[in-house]
Amino acid sequence: MLNGFNVIVERLSPGMRKIIGNISWLFVERIVTMLVSFFLGIYVIRYLGAEGFGQLSYSMSFVALFIPIAGLGLRQIVIRSIVHEEKEALEILGTAFILQLVASFLVFILLIVAIWQFNSQSDIRWITLIIAFGVLLTSFDTIEYWFQSQVIAGDLVIVRTSQLLLSALIKLFFIAYHFPLIAFVWLVTIEQIIKLVGMIGVYFRQHQSMVKWQFNLARGKGMLQDSWPLILTGVMVTIYQKIDQVMLEKMVSVESVGFYAAAVRFSEIWYFIPMAVCATVFPAIIRSKQRSEAEYYSRLQILYDSMAWISLSITIPITFSAVPLMTLLLGQEYSESGRILMLHIWAGPATFITVARTNWLMAENYTRFTFFPNLAGLIINISLNLLLIPRFSGVGAAIATLVAYSSTAFINPYHPRVNMNKMLLKAFLIPFRFQQNLNYYKQLMQMIKK
Repeated sequence: MLNGFNVIVERLSPGMRKIIGNISWLFVERIVTMLVSFFLGIYVIRYLGAEGFGQLSYSMSFVALFIPIAGLGLRQIVIRSIVHEEKEALEILGTAFILQLVASFLVFILLIVAIWQFNSQSDIRWITLIIAFGVLLTSFDTIEYWFQSQVIAGDLVIVRTSQLLLSALIKLFFIAYHFPLIAFVWLVTIEQIIKLVGMIGVYFRQHQSMVKWQFNLARGKGMLQDSWPLILTGVMVTIYQKIDQVMLEKMVSVESVGFYAAAVRFSEIWYFIPMAVCATVFPAIIRSKQRSEAEYYSRLQILYDSMAWISLSITIPITFSAVPLMTLLLGQEYSESGRILMLHIWAGPATFITVARTNWLMAENYTRFTFFPNLAGLIINISLNLLLIPRFSGVGAAIATLVAYSSTAFINPYHPRVNMNKMLLKAFLIPFRFQQNLNYYKQLMQMIKK
């Protein structure tokens, strides 16, 4: 069997081997992350209790609302620019770094002013302040952009996995010796510092140097001109991903945030899959457009269909096991989290497919359009939260999230050669497309037998 696998690998093109290798690294990392987050998360949630975990989750969600502004929506633009202008990589990275550095300091100040105005609880204010220090480090994400543009995942996976395991050991130490909540709060910022040091190290290991980065004002203006819709989109997406917990704290209690955050942690733990797949596969899909428009959209449909199948294979089992699973793992106190998870997990299919759709928008330079579907999602989410949270608490917030995520997937720009809504609808209906599934199966068998 192993020999057969080696034969298949040897027949693949160098580019395909690189893609498969990159996906393998990312999946190994995320599997480790899932296992550690799953088992350690149980201990942390039990140890902190609904109130402590709710305070930590609320503050992290509040800070997350500001992160997209600090990032300036430059990730996809930087990666795309390096792919098309590889000789200008140092200037592209240097310009993005300075732009994000300035933005991160301004956002840090804005964040502190906001939490002092928005929340009167002293504990939550100081917890948020400590976590907010991590915003100042977002400019160094440009290192990660370079690795993604080169389809090199191995070094960063080692860094992130090492940081994860070290953090897990520290958390176990905190629990064993009964450290207070504030220790877990400081650890959030320390984790980011550890990751930063590791990223700088592996970047130099690739014979690259941040010292050589250059800033170009004209390029910076061009980046911001392209990225401002992505900034707004990032803010919109983050708000309607995190606003549930902020509104729950305001309208119900901090304990309700703890129950909801516990469910969301088990629901969103799978969201790495579409991001990992698209980050690796989409450059090849873009290149196929140079050969044939038909091949380009055929591959895009395959990607959408794959996202739908993967998400449904996760969603359906969790739906039927959510309540007993959460009660078994976290205790009877968290039975409410099981009911929330049963609904929130169904946001997965829309999320998986939307991640792939967003990559298409970037490739087609529809960056300005990304704002509108997310604005609609935000309005739907907040409106339903106001209506449902007072009556159903966390369950109402889960329903609001599900409706908002599903709605935004079908708000797409007009394209003269393709009906994107039709492609997405086909993906959502993939379980009922029997002939297409049979074709996929035959193609897979042919690849294995070659």
